[in-house]
Amino acid sequence: MATKQPTVWKKRILVPFWIIRIGLMLFIIAAYAWAINVLRQDPEYTAPAIGVVVIFMLLIIAVLLMDILAILLFLRDGLNPKTFLILNCVQTAFWAAVLILDIVSVARGESGVGLGFTIFVLFTFVALLIYAIIGYRRQRAQARLGHYAPAHNPAAPVAHGAHPPAYMNAAPYQQNTAYYPPTGGISQDQFHMQNTHGAAGDYYNTQPAKPAHYV
Repeated sequence: MATKQPTVWKKRILVPFWIIRIGLMLFIIAAYAWAINVLRQDPEYTAPAIGVVVIFMLLIIAVLLMDILAILLFLRDGLNPKTFLILNCVQTAFWAAVLILDIVSVARGESGVGLGFTIFVLFTFVALLIYAIIGYRRQRAQARLGHYAPAHNPAAPVAHGAHPPAYMNAAPYQQNTAYYPPTGGISQDQFHMQNTHGAAGDYYNTQPAKPAHYV
């Protein structure tokens, strides 16, 4: 199995969007903090209205903290594509819901001044969501290509005492390369001795030695 390669994120894509998004979130949080202060000083507004603004501001703070978490993981080379994708899905879903609420408010006859601003904020989150999806799919493709079974190499050295793996349910080949003739497992010398018995063998075995000189 191949080692898992880290996903390479491009700073020129992440950093500008993070700067814009963090700046927008800080601006919105400051605006809602000012709105809460105004609502407290105005006796015409009730506590439920202030509570809605507080809840909305806390949700924006949560979105901001998600970006900060992603930045910290990126600086430590630990920004996993799956984690980055989940964070961007949650953030984008939140701002998509805000856009739907703004559209409903405009349809009811309220002012649509903040609609364009909400669309711009949503665009910054959708852009990074698309980039997160691309990074996640690239990592999955690399993981599928990285899972492989090592092929058996007959030329590879085998450790002492180890047996090579069987191929197609066959028994492992033996390390001894000595030749054994098909005569019941006898040795080559015994096979030669048996074949020399007979007419030809008796002839060569019973012939007297030829004298070097005749007398």
